[in-house]
Amino acid sequence: MENALCTNIKKLYDNGLYECVIPTASLLCTLLKNDRNVATLEMEYQAMMYLSNANYKEHNYRTACSQLEAVVLQRKTMLRFKSTYLTAIESSYPQFQDAELRYKIAVCYREMGEYNMAINTLQAVKARTPRLNMLLARLLHHHGRGVGKKEKALAYKDVLRECPMSLTSIEALLELGVEGTEVHSMVVNAAALPKNIEWLSSWIKGHAQMYGCKHREASQTFQQLNETQQLHQNEHILTKIGNCLYYDGNYLHAEQYLSLAMMQNPYNVNALTSLAVVYDRNKKKLERSTLIAPLEMRRTREFRSAHWFLHAQLTYSSGKYERALSFTERALDMDERNIEALLLRAGLYFMMQRQRDAVNVFQSIQCLAPYRFEVYKGLVACYVRLKCIKEAQATCTVAVRQFPTSARSFTMFAGTLFRLANPNAVRSAKRFVEKGLQIDEHYAPGIALLASIYQGEGDIRKAIALLKKQVEYRPDAMLFAMLGEMLSKEKDLDAALQYFTLSLRLDATYQRALDGINALPKAARMASSNRPSDKASEPNVATGGNATAATAAAAAAVACSAPNLHRACNRSNHDWLLDYDEAESLELSSPAGPAEDAESDTFSEPFWQAVDGELTN
Repeated sequence: MENALCTNIKKLYDNGLYECVIPTASLLCTLLKNDRNVATLEMEYQAMMYLSNANYKEHNYRTACSQLEAVVLQRKTMLRFKSTYLTAIESSYPQFQDAELRYKIAVCYREMGEYNMAINTLQAVKARTPRLNMLLARLLHHHGRGVGKKEKALAYKDVLRECPMSLTSIEALLELGVEGTEVHSMVVNAAALPKNIEWLSSWIKGHAQMYGCKHREASQTFQQLNETQQLHQNEHILTKIGNCLYYDGNYLHAEQYLSLAMMQNPYNVNALTSLAVVYDRNKKKLERSTLIAPLEMRRTREFRSAHWFLHAQLTYSSGKYERALSFTERALDMDERNIEALLLRAGLYFMMQRQRDAVNVFQSIQCLAPYRFEVYKGLVACYVRLKCIKEAQATCTVAVRQFPTSARSFTMFAGTLFRLANPNAVRSAKRFVEKGLQIDEHYAPGIALLASIYQGEGDIRKAIALLKKQVEYRPDAMLFAMLGEMLSKEKDLDAALQYFTLSLRLDATYQRALDGINALPKAARMASSNRPSDKASEPNVATGGNATAATAAAAAAVACSAPNLHRACNRSNHDWLLDYDEAESLELSSPAGPAEDAESDTFSEPFWQAVDGELTN
């Protein structure tokens, strides 16, 4: 009977009926245990082998783990007795070999969350296959507490020696800080590398630039790959271009490439995750029907970390912070290294006035993804709100050195210097923002800050000319509002009303433009009262009175319609720390006021003077 059962269990296993193997093999194991007269070592090993592997296939990881460990011990016993059956079964089933058994044990430990046990299991294998090395590398990279970068990189290098086209391993090495030239040399000199893959060098170069904080250069490298006939419109390359542009703060172009990637594959979660954030930065509503619907699961247990993040981002965009935080926590429970979810958690803490918690999250992200500028921007925003000017200065210094080819880092540093009452700091702020605009002459936050500096110096006409040149190239709600404010101070009320109206057309809820329009009637009345009243000037007074009255009436009409605009587009400003949220971060429209920290002037000078000296050299 036992032999017949073994034969049928083998047939069930060979046909993939693993759920049927489990009860049948369990019965056989019990029979052999209770009847030692017919039980043989080979029969017990075979029954336990099928049972443990069937449980593994059915994702019963805790049960499979204990059974697979028992199989490994039985295998050692059979090796001691030099069993020929062991050689026969392992030649018929390569997945029953010792290395593969230990791989499955490690996977079971990983699924149970016991990462150290999984790492120890794999490290005990002397001759590891690329499959085992890859699993070990991933475990060390993501869960290796106290493991250095060199040890993490060694496992990935072991994979590349035998599989040089393991692009995931190449990207992981570059993320760990391995030089691009070293990785390129390792891949090119591999014996198993196929011929005619010139694109691989550019692929490595692009990732090295991306993880080296040169996001604009990386996007250009990937764009060159996309322009080739062989790789044109590949979804992975399009996603890389979009992500690099997103990391660089170029949200308009990032949206275009990420949308193209979604057109190629509507189930591309990596592209959709970034696209959801970019939509929010561009003040657009993420359409659930067209983008989220293909990824929605009927059962909650099918959700992955990215799915929970998408729901969190949608809820965050609607202003429901508590619910968004709940979805974010679910995303991080599934993947604690989900960078977008971590950034969203920090942003939610910031919006909920929990700055200390936000700082802690940003600092943890800095360890995982130091190439993301949003981390440094978030820390500066938190420190400014906490009135920790010293820490804000130090973070800006690190950001400028980390992102030397980014206009964003120079503009952020200039913004913090602009807050100080020290005239030398303000002059240095001008140098820094000019340096940023040399990198990207149309960077809107830099334009706004430089215009504010010009205004503080009393050269308001130069500020107006700078803003007009920028809005002709790329319309922007904040720059239109700044133009309106400056023209209002110059008594050009008609032009001021025009620019405030243009600002509201782009963002109907922009409070700065609404406040500017509400202030125009008062400015018109002041302009009328200041005109001369002698008879010689009476015609001009009449003309001027009509003009100012018309402006006041138009401003009142727009102001009255503003509540309707607000109801029509009820979206609050969630640009909590990215680029130029002047309400929360740098107060770009105001000249430098008194320092909030009594020691900030004396403490901050070594920071900005040191970086200023580097800039000069």
